[in-house]
Amino acid sequence: MKLPDFTSDPGLCALRKAMGADELGEFSTRYRPNALTVEELERLGQEGIDVAFEEIVRLKDGTLGYKDSRVLVYIRDVARYGGQFELPKFHVAYCDTLEKMRERNRFERYVVATREDGTFKINKIDPGKRISSSWERLNVCKNCLNKLSFDGFSYSLSQTAKNAVVQRFTISRFFELYPKSLHIRRPQHDYSAAPVNDYDPDFEQIATQLKSRRAWKCDRCHLDLSHIRERQFLHVHHKNGLKSDNRLENLEALCLNCHSKEFQHAHMRRTQEFQEFSRRYRVD
Repeated sequence: MKLPDFTSDPGLCALRKAMGADELGEFSTRYRPNALTVEELERLGQEGIDVAFEEIVRLKDGTLGYKDSRVLVYIRDVARYGGQFELPKFHVAYCDTLEKMRERNRFERYVVATREDGTFKINKIDPGKRISSSWERLNVCKNCLNKLSFDGFSYSLSQTAKNAVVQRFTISRFFELYPKSLHIRRPQHDYSAAPVNDYDPDFEQIATQLKSRRAWKCDRCHLDLSHIRERQFLHVHHKNGLKSDNRLENLEALCLNCHSKEFQHAHMRRTQEFQEFSRRYRVD
C-alpha cells in the first residue's frame, strides 16, 4: 500500500499545518495509538480493566496512569480466610504497597478503573473455588494518601486526624485535583489576551458568605473559628488557582494552616499572621 506523502503534497501539507502538526514523526503500520477506545472508557468507568503491570504508568506526580487516562488501581479477586472476606483498599498513587506487590510479582492481581462512586466490582472466591461477584464500597489506601500528602495526610498525624482524612476522601474530588485525562491542553488565552489572575471586586462579599455558610469552620480539619477574633484565620481558597473563578464548587473555606499546605501557598507560613495562628492552635 502506498502511503500519502505529507512532506510534499501541497494539500496534505496545508491540512497537516492546520491540524497543528508542525513536525512529522515516525510512522509504522504496527503502531497502536496510546489512547483509550470508547469501549475501554466505558469499562474503566464501570467494572474496570485487567492490565499487565508494564501497562500501568507511574506518573511524575506519583499518581497512576493507563494509556491516556489517570486511573485507580485495586485488587478485584479476594479469597476467604478464617471464614470471612477481607476487602482490599483501592490505590490512587504508586505507594509502598504497590511497590512491594511488584517486587513479589503479584501486580497482575490488580485492575484499573475510574469509577467515582466509591464502589468496585469484587470477585469473592470461597475454598471450593466458587466465585460470587458483588459491588463493594472500598476505602482509599493510607499509603497512597501519605505518598501524595493528600489533604495534608501524614503518618505523623494522630490516628483520629488520619482517619478523618480517609473518611473525607472522595474519588470525584481526587479527579478534580488530578484530572482523568492526561492529554496536554493548550491555554485558553495567549499572553496578550489572558485576563489578569486577580480577585473580583465582590470577592470579599462572596468569601464572607461562604464562610458563614460553613459556620466559620475549616472544610478540611473542621477547626472552629467562629469567634469574632478568630475569623481572620479562616480563608477562602480557589481550587484551580484562578482567583476570578468564584463558582461554589471551586471554593473551599480553609483555616490558615490547611491553606498554607496547598500548592504554591507555603509562603503563608512566613507571615506574621501564621505566627499568631501557630501560637493559638496546633500546627503540623
